Amino acid sequence: MVSAAGRPRPASAPVTTAGPTLRTLQRCYLVGQRVKLRGSGFTPQVPYDIALSGVDFGQSLTDANGDLAASLIPGGLGAGQIQSVDALSASDGTHRAATRFTLTRSTGALFGPGGGTSPRRRVPFRVWDLAPQGPPVRVYLHYVRPSGRPGPSVALGTTTGQCGTVAVTRPLFAFTPGPGTWTLQFDTQARYRPRPAGKVARLGVVVG
Repeated sequence: MVSAAGRPRPASAPVTTAGPTLRTLQRCYLVGQRVKLRGSGFTPQVPYDIALSGVDFGQSLTDANGDLAASLIPGGLGAGQIQSVDALSASDGTHRAATRFTLTRSTGALFGPGGGTSPRRRVPFRVWDLAPQGPPVRVYLHYVRPSGRPGPSVALGTTTGQCGTVAVTRPLFAFTPGPGTWTLQFDTQARYRPRPAGKVARLGVVVG
């Protein structure tokens, strides 16, 4: 295109419209905790539906800007289930957006049977909900003697996922333990403390 003065006019930038978005206010939620969500870019003042993993959670209206705000309480976890990653979606019939969050049990740890009966046998460890919402952190395993005195400490692994989970297979004990009930303490502190900062999980292990 040429202007009246004979100089070319700059081409107009193409107009792009962002699609709708949906997000939860947290990435990780405990069982029974209310999940809060926010959306934008939908058609203004029309009904929208919320669905969680394909289950309809009801309908409401977008506001004059095409935004939405809602909350819901997901169903619980099955027996033996520690966490689930749930898909959340919102649709106004024309536009649709989706997101995911993780539902978890409160902070805990467990280990599997492994092979054999030796205290030093390799077993699968799993620790969860140690660092939700934040960046990955290193998790440590502290061995506490039956007397209550601290024993060795080892680095267990680095958290992954939205709820700060560690899954690793390693020896149940990193040494030959004496008899009695040992406490295995899992936290994010490199040195053992009876009351560490942050979340902590503990397991009791009887050595015969």
